[in-house]
Amino acid sequence: MRKTRLSALIGALFPAIQGQPQSLVMNGAAVDQVGLISALLSVNPWPATAYNAAANTTGFTATQQQVMAAENTVLDLTGTLGAGAALTLPTVATLLASLTPQQEVVGSSIILRVINHSGAAFTWTVTTNTGWTLNGTMTVAQSTFRDFIITLTNVGTTPTATIQNIGSGTA
Repeated sequence: MRKTRLSALIGALFPAIQGQPQSLVMNGAAVDQVGLISALLSVNPWPATAYNAAANTTGFTATQQQVMAAENTVLDLTGTLGAGAALTLPTVATLLASLTPQQEVVGSSIILRVINHSGAAFTWTVTTNTGWTLNGTMTVAQSTFRDFIITLTNVGTTPTATIQNIGSGTA
């Protein structure tokens, strides 16, 4: 009974815990400290999903919210292009400035889906900015999407991150 009440209390304090209820080891009448620390450390610091639409018709620099807002972030490019255009990533320093301390750790990663819903047959190309390493194909043709994993690789004085292409499909 105590475990159930304690689990409900922790769930109320940390509503962003996704998945199965946390298992807390009981040591007598109190929660085992190691079990509580393990449960808290397993909390995902990212919201589950975020959807952003951008109606830009020419190249632009994306915001942090558009590229790294949640565990699964979607950026839907809906503007009608007149030619191929560049989607420039924000600098990694700009990205880190808006993250929480729990999100701003080396190895923290999310999935970014970029969708090209342009009304014209032109391609968006994800381009670099200060601090980024690009891996794989960075183009998103009309009526397709491309998935990336963004991972923070350094959060110190020279922040860095990688964006890795992991696949594409028809939008």
